Amino acid sequence: MSVYKRGGVYWYDFWFQGQRFRQSTGLNNKTAALRAEAICKAELAEGRAGIVQRKACPTFESFVVNEFLPWSEKQHAAHPNTHKRYKVSSKPLIAFFGRLSLDAVSSGQVEKFKLARASEISPAGTNRDLAALRFMLNLAIRQGHMGRNPVLGVKFLPEGPGCMRVVSHEEQQRYVAAAQPLLRDVAVLILETGMRPEEVFRTKHENVHLDRRYVFVPNGKTRFARRNVPLTDAAVEVLARRLDATEGPLLFPSQGDPTRPLGSVQRQHEAALKEAGIQPRFRLYDLRHTFGSRLAMAGVDLPTLKELMGHSHISTTMRYVHPTPEHKRDAIRKLERFNAGQEKGPGSPQKSPQEAFAAPISGPATSSQVIEMAEREGFEPSIQVLARITV
Repeated sequence: MSVYKRGGVYWYDFWFQGQRFRQSTGLNNKTAALRAEAICKAELAEGRAGIVQRKACPTFESFVVNEFLPWSEKQHAAHPNTHKRYKVSSKPLIAFFGRLSLDAVSSGQVEKFKLARASEISPAGTNRDLAALRFMLNLAIRQGHMGRNPVLGVKFLPEGPGCMRVVSHEEQQRYVAAAQPLLRDVAVLILETGMRPEEVFRTKHENVHLDRRYVFVPNGKTRFARRNVPLTDAAVEVLARRLDATEGPLLFPSQGDPTRPLGSVQRQHEAALKEAGIQPRFRLYDLRHTFGSRLAMAGVDLPTLKELMGHSHISTTMRYVHPTPEHKRDAIRKLERFNAGQEKGPGSPQKSPQEAFAAPISGPATSSQVIEMAEREGFEPSIQVLARITV
């Protein structure tokens, strides 16, 4: 309800044509306050409140095509992939909301779009479209077309781990052998450094420091993407060759415009997969996923892996940890060897901490006595031990 009590009197708070009206009625009777609110709304509708009449609210399609996309292209000139993402999402959004005026887009309408879109694509894809809609309507609010963003009341869909997979070393050899030279260099750098494809494409001569064996990534999706990436011997070999082969600032320039970075190697990637006979297929981005998974399986700790991958949160890094079946079997073999050693070893079987300190120490006990008992039973003194001591 738009009428509420504050400081002993009633206030009204409502939106009209994209403007918020919040004011004290000076009344302590709710019924009278409701009448005052109704009078104010009637005066606004009749144009007697002294406000400037707003121009008609544009339709969603008109706003996106004529205002948002031109603004986005200029705003994201340094990050064209961001503008491309919004342009891709604008198509299904216009198909659903196109004829509605902006102020008619409600949370209920957004919920209907979410359900309809989720029946066509993955939850992650649906969420990307919802995020694009939220961003578009935020611009509409700043331009005075509407008062509140209806996407804020809509809960995004839960996302699964996705379809990423680890590329085996055997698949890697076949893929690299079938790849054209340009794709081979890109693939090796992703596999050896974990850089995102677009980070590889945008690498400049000034970013490469072979003497200190690292490449600097100056920007990315978040501030954590800005990082120094150490280089393996294979990565050094590729970068050294690209430095000699390219004259412009970019190591991977576009064929049509050497001042712009390479946009995609998707055709070469599909051709290499087909020639190598790799099934099921994998995406170019899965090579980065493979880098992260191999580091995790090699025993690299997660905080270090997070920094190398350029992640904002370690929860994202956890998605890259996929032990292979062989690693899982090896873990079980380690358990079997441990159990066998305890069963066949000399002396009594190892006691659990609960068994070792089941009986409290009677009488005062010094710290040396506690340590001596703990060492005798094969455990380190802890709070659990001290809690059972009778002093």
